[in-house]
Amino acid sequence: MKKTFTYLAIMIFCSSIIAQNSPIKLQNGDISSIAPQNKMSGNEVLSNLITNTNPNTIATKTMSMDEVLIGTTTYDLQSNASVDNRLIRHSDGTISAAWTMSAQYASAYTDRGTGYNYYDGSSWGSNPTARLESSRGGWPSMLTTGSGKEISITHNTDNGYLLMTHRPTKGTGSWTEQIISSMDSNGVYTDIIWNRAVTGGANGESIHMVGVIAPSGLGGTIYNGLDGALVYYRSQDGGVTWDTKDLQLPTLDTSKYVGFNGDDYAIAAQGETVVVVYFGGWDDSVLLKSTDNGNTWTSTVFLDFPVDKYTADDGLDIDGDGVMDSLYTTDGAGTVILDNGGTAHIFFGNMRVLDADLSDGQSSYFGGTSGLIYWNENMGADDYTNNPITSPSLWYSSLPQMIASAQDLDGDGILNIVDYPIYYMSLDCMPSAGIDNNGNIFVSYSSMMENIDNGSQNYRHVHVVKSMDGGITWSNPKDVTPHDMWAGAQECVFARMDRNVDDKIRLIYQKDFEPGLAVRGDEDIIDLNEIIYLELDTTELSLTSTSISENNIKLDFSVYPNPANDKITLEFLGDNSNMINLSITNIIGAKIKEFSVIPSIGVNRLNIDLNDMSNGVYFVNFNNDIFKYTEKIIIAK
Repeated sequence: MKKTFTYLAIMIFCSSIIAQNSPIKLQNGDISSIAPQNKMSGNEVLSNLITNTNPNTIATKTMSMDEVLIGTTTYDLQSNASVDNRLIRHSDGTISAAWTMSAQYASAYTDRGTGYNYYDGSSWGSNPTARLESSRGGWPSMLTTGSGKEISITHNTDNGYLLMTHRPTKGTGSWTEQIISSMDSNGVYTDIIWNRAVTGGANGESIHMVGVIAPSGLGGTIYNGLDGALVYYRSQDGGVTWDTKDLQLPTLDTSKYVGFNGDDYAIAAQGETVVVVYFGGWDDSVLLKSTDNGNTWTSTVFLDFPVDKYTADDGLDIDGDGVMDSLYTTDGAGTVILDNGGTAHIFFGNMRVLDADLSDGQSSYFGGTSGLIYWNENMGADDYTNNPITSPSLWYSSLPQMIASAQDLDGDGILNIVDYPIYYMSLDCMPSAGIDNNGNIFVSYSSMMENIDNGSQNYRHVHVVKSMDGGITWSNPKDVTPHDMWAGAQECVFARMDRNVDDKIRLIYQKDFEPGLAVRGDEDIIDLNEIIYLELDTTELSLTSTSISENNIKLDFSVYPNPANDKITLEFLGDNSNMINLSITNIIGAKIKEFSVIPSIGVNRLNIDLNDMSNGVYFVNFNNDIFKYTEKIIIAK
């Protein structure tokens, strides 16, 4: 079913923003989308989608950069949020790549499974035409063990279990299937979905995996009080046996959570160290870490949501003024990497959420929110109760830092977006990370392109930033998928970088000519998407960088309701210092209203009467002699 969208408060956010990214505003993209977010398990049959009557819609084109087409898929949802581990460059220079694949133009996607291709050191294999597995599945984790065993772990949708498909030697030989889900006393397998896995251990033979026990909405059952429990699996012999199954890691229980969303987590391992990260939207975001190969675990909250166990319609009114508060949190799409010393570095998309209607069983998110956010273990744990940056309406932690955002490419101070496709994520999302032997960290992410649209929606391209000092400073973002053909009008999403970087960054991503998805969100016409392998010289990334710690400016500004009728409310965080000049102008720039205020410390709310104004499009202008912001409003009486 098509999603219904409601215009709510227009958002502007600037938090620890790097200097080269001046504060920018969202124009024509300020839609707050109603949740629930329609997490896709793979069991769904999307009969409402229109079948493409002409499947041959991809034109022949020359690859830009060092790109190779390694596969295709009509099933275009590679993840609900975080992107799984799907690219491995082996020590001998060969490469294994995987993705969720289908060749059907019918919404059931009965042939769905793991698409796989292999680079033998000189060339890639032919584009695959059939899945690895014997029955329908998806969400592959691509693995290789210390002994050279090659593994893909997927959620089998035909039978409701986790399936490991493997062969003893990478790149060659037949594949064997093995069920790894636990089984109850009635002979029913535990249905684990949205899995992701990595290898580790002293000899590289340990497999660490997490996934969600199917929630009740997808035919599952409550597990230890959680509707959708996030659980941990471990094998120490390359998947032959599994000594840990269905384990709830510390704190991931009913003390703080009611359940977990699919793909809102990531996993990484290096030797005996393994980390699991959960990116909570309406929950605490937490790092789970083991330094003994998964035997014992510690828990660190890096983004402390103000309340625990929040459910839709609970209401979040921090200051007790009777108005539901809007907060910044994660968009659920994140990644984690361990540096050469075992320190975890975490990246995720910024998101603003609101639960204004306490009778509809739903909440809202602001899809026009921008910002790639970064935290590492050296920044320390977050604690909302001691957070000095507390705003009753626009809360954000003082610890994570914004290291990139959607770029104001035309330099007019406004992010001019026609509209954005629906991924239920930030404008800067789907991060993936790699590291070289010198400890330099590289992060890819998909970001909205201001200057590229199809007339109705803007496109996303994959960008890369790097840090050469452990995360203290970050380079300018570089669009690594510019695509001269079609003037860049290609949607580049779901990138996954190989962890090990040398003189090159290597990643795969999904590309097509239509912004958004067919499987969910926009529910576009089913079409063929390309899976692209890309190599980029690390020297092509800009060395220009700025300390994120020295640009610690916090400014929150919002306008609501939007569209408006008889009045609007301007809400902003003040420090009792700079005079704020406010004005409302029409579409030709003529001033309709103008006034100045000296803000008080904390949250300021200013109500503006609109009864003397006609229906139409206007702009609210904010100027405190340091920053200038413009927000579009619609008056509809």
